[in-house]
Amino acid sequence: MFSLITKQDNMKKFHSLSNLVTIILIFVVSCSERESDQVDIINDLFPKEQSELREVIKSIVRDAETTNLEGLETIHLVSDKFTKFGPRGFERQDIESTNESELAFFGSISNYKEEVKDLKIDVFGEFGIATYYRFVSFEKDGEEQIVRVRQTLVFLKTSDGWKIIHEHGNKP
Repeated sequence: MFSLITKQDNMKKFHSLSNLVTIILIFVVSCSERESDQVDIINDLFPKEQSELREVIKSIVRDAETTNLEGLETIHLVSDKFTKFGPRGFERQDIESTNESELAFFGSISNYKEEVKDLKIDVFGEFGIATYYRFVSFEKDGEEQIVRVRQTLVFLKTSDGWKIIHEHGNKP
């Protein structure tokens, strides 16, 4: 009888050890899966976010061409952290002066058309940077104007979608 108890005790110890090894293996596997799922904001391309930003830029152009000033305003982050340089002024603009400048500009022109060329979108997690060339034409005071602009938009992904946190446009 003594040897029977010892065998049962050994079986219980074996099952306990087996359960412990299983738990350790599950932990190791789950840790290694987490490491491989980590995001590399430098090297990952973020194709879904690039596509989202491409659509945002299309909507900006559409809003400009249809003079949808509300759409142009709502794409900007309403924050003291928002900044803008150019293309119509040298001074750094905040959100209020940006909206005033766009209202004045679009109120003084007609037949606005814009073409985006050589669009490059890079995403760094919750941030995106779009650089491109804008080819713009419009009528001002009865005369057609044609302007080329180098454009940079810096976006932040918010709970309300992608918002511009900085923009920089300049004429070459």
